[in-house]
Amino acid sequence: MVTRRQLLAAIGAAAVLTAVGGELLLFRREGTTATTTTAGARQFLKRGSSTTSMVTRRKLLVAIGAAAVLAAVGGGFMLFRREGGAAAPTQTTARGGELAVYNYSYYIDKELLPEFEKEHGIKVIYQEFESGEEAYAALLRGGGGYDLVVVPDTYIRDVIKRGLVKRIDHNKLSNIGNVDPAFFNNPNDPGLQYSIPYAFGTTGFAVNYYAMKADLGRKLDGWGDLFDFGILEKIRGEVAMLEEFIEPIMAAKYALGIDPDDWSETAVNRVIELLKRQKDYIRGYLGISQIVPAIAAGELWVSQIWSGDAATARDEFVKNAGEQHADKFEYVLPKPMTHRWVDLMVIPRDAKNVEAAYLFIDFLLRPENSARIVKASNYPTPLKRQLLERYLDPDILQDPTVFPPPQAKLIHLNYTDEMLKAVERISYAVKG
Repeated sequence: MVTRRQLLAAIGAAAVLTAVGGELLLFRREGTTATTTTAGARQFLKRGSSTTSMVTRRKLLVAIGAAAVLAAVGGGFMLFRREGGAAAPTQTTARGGELAVYNYSYYIDKELLPEFEKEHGIKVIYQEFESGEEAYAALLRGGGGYDLVVVPDTYIRDVIKRGLVKRIDHNKLSNIGNVDPAFFNNPNDPGLQYSIPYAFGTTGFAVNYYAMKADLGRKLDGWGDLFDFGILEKIRGEVAMLEEFIEPIMAAKYALGIDPDDWSETAVNRVIELLKRQKDYIRGYLGISQIVPAIAAGELWVSQIWSGDAATARDEFVKNAGEQHADKFEYVLPKPMTHRWVDLMVIPRDAKNVEAAYLFIDFLLRPENSARIVKASNYPTPLKRQLLERYLDPDILQDPTVFPPPQAKLIHLNYTDEMLKAVERISYAVKG
């Protein structure tokens, strides 16, 4: 029996721990910055904007100093943090023409909301959260009064298993055919039977060649470079890995050529050995709020990073170093592969206005509306690229921090219990 105390000690600030009904779950965090612009604000730093405040979009349980809330769920307890999310709407017996939506902050063009209201005569109650744990907590309450919730893919297997979300009737979505077929292969919801993808991002690494004082002889392009000890010797102390430990673990697996779904004893031991060797050369396992300013300022030369945060760091770098040096900062989708993470729209078990939820999903799956989400959030949406090209500028479509290039090999992570237990074991073995 693995205790919550043991898992917390193993994962540290990178874990969000939920013990529900005797089960252990580890959830991912993605960081972001929120801008001070309004309807047109990007999830990260808007190109040309000089006013930002660093926040995290998927803040971690123990890393952030928000107020902790302990909730009893299904005979167990869930410890999570409320991080500025809006209160759930008051539940009423008759919702009439209202649709309650719960989504991440700075994640939509808000001008879409009155347009939907005008088209369908349905009042949208749109409320936002900062942390995926808040969305998960709402679903654990049957939906918390919401009719549509955006939730990270890390949680989707669990909420499906617990019967917390409704099965999606694809026949009610006239625009379901606009979704890229690759998203139907998500192992956490095969065929998208319970969820519809909203937006996604990738994990890679950023390189600040402008600041780098070492001569590596070539550009870095693969996960193996972060574990090449000849290279690491030249950049010792100037490289970082993400603090959420599933990310360094997957980087090591990719570098070793281990099947992403192989969590056997042999695979786990090989990953532990490699990460232990690498540990002596890196600055540390850092949070995104540490990585972004450091890599932008040249205090780090190389760091594992999430795609949107790479855009933030790049734009800050260009602002300081000048546009003429823009090509000295790179976001790399490493060889041989990496993973994409997906935020998904679900209809909660206790949703009151299910038909309105379907209408809103279908509304967002229109190419012209989906493209507006991309421009407002700096995150790519799951529609077929050829449908979005008509509505997006080439600089956005060709930006690897937004849309992964066609040659990138991307997979979905399979969040099984076996995986989560292996992550716990590896983290404890490497970090102590």
